[in-house]
Amino acid sequence: PPDERRTELQEDFEYFDGNQDGLLEFPEFVEFLDGLGADMTNEECRIGFEDIDSNRDGLIQFGEFFAWWTSR
Repeated sequence: PPDERRTELQEDFEYFDGNQDGLLEFPEFVEFLDGLGADMTNEECRIGFEDIDSNRDGLIQFGEFFAWWTSR
């Protein structure tokens, strides 16, 4: 179910949000991808980060992540 998947993603997001500020900084995002089993270079991670960071503030909010995740 969609709500269940959103909850799982939120929990994963919060787990990798090391400083618990509700945002993923680039190093946290890289850890998140590693945790998902993604085998990506640092450059690929940077491209993905910039793609998800729709408001271009250098941070990924859960809403941005969820919008990206559900659009794939």
